[in-house]
Amino acid sequence: MGNQKSKSKKCTLVIMILITGGTGMVGAHLLLACAKRNLPTLAIFRSKKNIEKVSALFKLLAPGNPEYFNLIEWQKADLNDIVKLDKIFKKIKFVYHCAAKVSYAQYHSEKLIKTNIEGTANTINLALKHNIKKFVFVSSIASLGAESSISIVNEDHSWNSNELHTPYAYSKYGAELEVWRGAQEGLNVVIVNPGVILGSHFWERSSGILIKKISKGMLFYPTGNIAIVALEDVVKILIELMESSIKNERFILVSKNLKYKNLIEKIAIELNSKKPFFALSKPLLHLLLIIDKIGYALGLKKNFFNRATIKSLCSKQQYDGTKIERILNFNYQDTELTFKKIKEDLKASF
Repeated sequence: MGNQKSKSKKCTLVIMILITGGTGMVGAHLLLACAKRNLPTLAIFRSKKNIEKVSALFKLLAPGNPEYFNLIEWQKADLNDIVKLDKIFKKIKFVYHCAAKVSYAQYHSEKLIKTNIEGTANTINLALKHNIKKFVFVSSIASLGAESSISIVNEDHSWNSNELHTPYAYSKYGAELEVWRGAQEGLNVVIVNPGVILGSHFWERSSGILIKKISKGMLFYPTGNIAIVALEDVVKILIELMESSIKNERFILVSKNLKYKNLIEKIAIELNSKKPFFALSKPLLHLLLIIDKIGYALGLKKNFFNRATIKSLCSKQQYDGTKIERILNFNYQDTELTFKKIKEDLKASF
């Protein structure tokens, strides 16, 4: 794939790549990486405003190459619009499935199922129908759902139905079941399970929200651990996996495990903002859960908290991301460099 060139519309139809979630943080940077490799790519979008954000990202990161953005074909489509997706998949040979709803709110349960499980099922069905050559799915470490007694989780550990799981974890686990079903029916698949992806330029989404909060001074911190990975690493790994002969494998993408407090402190130091001071202990979180439920019962607010979220914020589990290093001979980016880059990008943005 990497050496093929776009010379005609006919050629484009042969090697066209689909990226779902192309206007998200991972998807947008993946689009740029594909463009740099001269790979004609089709991206799904829901709002033209989001396309403008991707265009701005391309101008910022590749100012001397306006042709990169022109390699992308944009199609407005929903993951549950099977008729529209079917037309799109007729052009496609490779799929990066990055689209997902990310939320830990209880009241988003139905949307999580609709987007993450049903949307993935639709893309898998169409990938099988149109003989897609390879399907790479961006999942999450949340979908692993390993037993809480396991201190370091790796790819061999599986979902434990007896544990408490967030609605988001259930939805990503359900999505993975659809991907593995595709593998059983003959589709070449790869699943990656990133930790929290640290990246720049998408300050209103994903980890960008956390980084902005830290820049303004984040006083409270969860007492558990957090697994992180640099956005640049995720994009590089996705492309290498797609262009490799690897199939029907899972890879945890985690460069480092830290305590939430340590992560917030490190970013705060880089951004010259206040360090966290108050611990969100289990008793305090359970009190917030009670307040949340009372507010919901009285019709004053939506139901946000659940016991699974508390468990997640206080969990001491760590994740082993070394399998990808061994298989691809890959080295994760130094964490300190990630923090410094975020600092520079944030200052340039505001």
